[in-house]
Amino acid sequence: MPAASSSTPLRNLKRTSSVANSSDTDNTPPRKKYRRDRTQLARRHDCDFEDLLRWRVCDTSDPTAVLDLKTMHQREEDMIHAVRNIADNVKASVKEDIRRDGQMILQVELYLKWLQGFNFVLTAIETILDAKVPGTRRRVPGLGRLSFSLLYNLMDCFIDEVNAHQDGWSYRYPVGPVELDPLVMSLAEESNNPSADGRSDTAIKCAEDIFQRYDQVMLSAVRRYKVECNRKLMAAAIARKEDNLGRACCLLCEQTGYGGTDDMGFNLLVKTRDAMMKWGKEAGNFETD
Repeated sequence: MPAASSSTPLRNLKRTSSVANSSDTDNTPPRKKYRRDRTQLARRHDCDFEDLLRWRVCDTSDPTAVLDLKTMHQREEDMIHAVRNIADNVKASVKEDIRRDGQMILQVELYLKWLQGFNFVLTAIETILDAKVPGTRRRVPGLGRLSFSLLYNLMDCFIDEVNAHQDGWSYRYPVGPVELDPLVMSLAEESNNPSADGRSDTAIKCAEDIFQRYDQVMLSAVRRYKVECNRKLMAAAIARKEDNLGRACCLLCEQTGYGGTDDMGFNLLVKTRDAMMKWGKEAGNFETD
């Protein structure tokens, strides 16, 4: 009878995490692996939402990033909370940059810096909306609602922050007024600054350029959402959101001059609002069917 082996018994061996599935081979189609691994990937909640958008989604060497994103913030209230965290982090970063520079800035320059801080979100949404199912030319499904919700709530949050800064008060700060940065000029200080007009025009133009990009990305999100969801069921909700977005753009235009002071915000997010308006009008058509 052969001597017992001194090696680790087979029953104590564990398959390493590098082996995706015992049936996988070099010839296993990527689509098969993708379908089988989706359940496992859906359980991964260890990634931070902002880091996921800022870094992992745009990393082509991380094929699981888009799938991880799909599993996060399924509820609207969760998305609102996540967007608030993103906005707060961007504002904190901008505030630190302003203090490091030590130069007085205009209020519209502050708002521009906030918008520029959101650019990584636009890049992430562009990336995920173009993401393909591994091994196919088909786009990854189920990303329309998340993309639209993220962009809609981020814009709503931005306008809320501008409004809070203008008023010096916000419902999110019940203990007192919003703390204003001493390096951000008041309107009175701006009126006495000879360079304010030129700097303001430049900041507004740069902000409007960002809005044009935002409009294009959000339009893509609206179209994807409409294709992927029950458009009949969502038409009325989209109509309400378009109305809210229109009112918010009007307020933003009054406070910043974005889109032209005479246009009442009609030149902001034009393509997105038009697509939402057309979708919303379908609610009445469905009711008469």
